[in-house]
Amino acid sequence: MKREQLSDIIGNLDDRQIAEAYQFDPALCGRSPERIGRMKIKRIVTFALAAVLILALGVTGYAVYRGRVQDLVMKSSEEDIVLVDEDSDIVLVGEEEEQPAAEPQAASYDPLPGDTDMISLQGFAGSPEYQAALAWADFQHNYDRDGSVLASVGNGPTPWTETYSVNGYHVYSQEMADTLEGIAAEYGLTLHSGALQSADLREMKERFGAFCTTAVNGAGYYFTDGTFQSDCAVNGISFQIRRCMKGVLDTVSLNIFDAEQYEQWEYTTACGETVLLALGPSKALILAESDQSFTVINVLAGSEDSLLYGADGSITAAQLEELADSFDFSIL
Repeated sequence: MKREQLSDIIGNLDDRQIAEAYQFDPALCGRSPERIGRMKIKRIVTFALAAVLILALGVTGYAVYRGRVQDLVMKSSEEDIVLVDEDSDIVLVGEEEEQPAAEPQAASYDPLPGDTDMISLQGFAGSPEYQAALAWADFQHNYDRDGSVLASVGNGPTPWTETYSVNGYHVYSQEMADTLEGIAAEYGLTLHSGALQSADLREMKERFGAFCTTAVNGAGYYFTDGTFQSDCAVNGISFQIRRCMKGVLDTVSLNIFDAEQYEQWEYTTACGETVLLALGPSKALILAESDQSFTVINVLAGSEDSLLYGADGSITAAQLEELADSFDFSIL
């Protein structure tokens, strides 16, 4: 395809098609729906990057994506160029170049019975934080499958506890420590440090600002780098908020069941920040990104009545927008 043809394609794209753009210690906050999992990554490139590379290098085969829930789903690395049909949320720009035969990949891993989607809480696919979290999840799934290494270590403190385990990383061997450090170095990230600290909502607000003035009965934990998580409630709606700082290797993921079942839309909140809202049958999400962090609010109610989280109510799109208005995303 000629460069002029590519330019025409880009110029004719609908603006709506262009991007605007957990596993933790259950003893701390009780059992959470979050679980680490890994499946397959598809690398995608934003419109701005695609345009720059096309004009600068004449390279074809880049895709455009909107920052959507589907772009958070954790999948194992399988291909560099994504080609999709017209009904997909990923829009093809250019043609696929012939690729050399790929090396065999590890069998895909489904972390829960049946079909389920695990999403990154660190950023969209392609970001260093997303890729690093996925690489660590891949390693964990394939390491010590028979449990022999863990059995030899036992349940007591290990030489790696003070450096890694207290900072949220499940490390119990030198091989795991070396791999974790290697992944962080590969993606230019640092590790959590200073030990995970538990805190109630009052302390969270004192430390990080009044990010949700109407929230009550909150408790969670934080790291000294600014990453934090808290369980809260607003007007009877329970939710979990997790802010992951950019530049840090964080490994928590969230089970959302099926990303294709979520109604999604952009919404400008009362604080003037634009967020992505996603409403599914059993839960809802509020996603916000800034230069310094990526924030996910996991709302424990969906469009349908559910007993999944111990609540029998549902939430409407208007209520989800009202909940988003109660946050000051400018300080997150």
